[in-house]
Amino acid sequence: MRKWPVWFSIISLALMLVSGCAVSRKPAPPSPAAPGPAPAAPGPAAPAPRPLPTTPAEAHRLATKLAAEAEKVPGVKSATVVLTGNTAIVGLDIKSGVERGRTAAIKDEVARRVRAADNRVVTVQVTTDPDTVTRIRRVAQGISRGEPVASFNREIQEILRRITPTTR
Repeated sequence: MRKWPVWFSIISLALMLVSGCAVSRKPAPPSPAAPGPAPAAPGPAAPAPRPLPTTPAEAHRLATKLAAEAEKVPGVKSATVVLTGNTAIVGLDIKSGVERGRTAAIKDEVARRVRAADNRVVTVQVTTDPDTVTRIRRVAQGISRGEPVASFNREIQEILRRITPTTR
């Protein structure tokens, strides 16, 4: 009795099953008769937003202006702003006696005002967490001493990671 044809048949069957499992699907070519959306008329492209300043003096000057704008919101005791790319990171000290439920409204108003104060600001991240506000202050103080914003990239990334995005 020969076992070779039985084994050969089993292996052949297994190979056919395994190779048949992976079906590759190729996208159908677009039909020339199918109407698609009409191409948009070429026009002037929207200008890309200019990045916020990166030199320490310019960044400090604009951050101070945005912090002053944030401090105009009722309930804000003080504000610190750090700029990176098109993002303003805002740390707030809220006045004592402000209801806890009012904090979210204050943060939203601060974000709105900061964005309106300079059209280059695309994203505003606001926090009232005391530890994160302290970190923001340390970065802002370093920038005001003339240290480049890039030297704080790791710290800024950590701050952004800690802040829950509330407004974009």
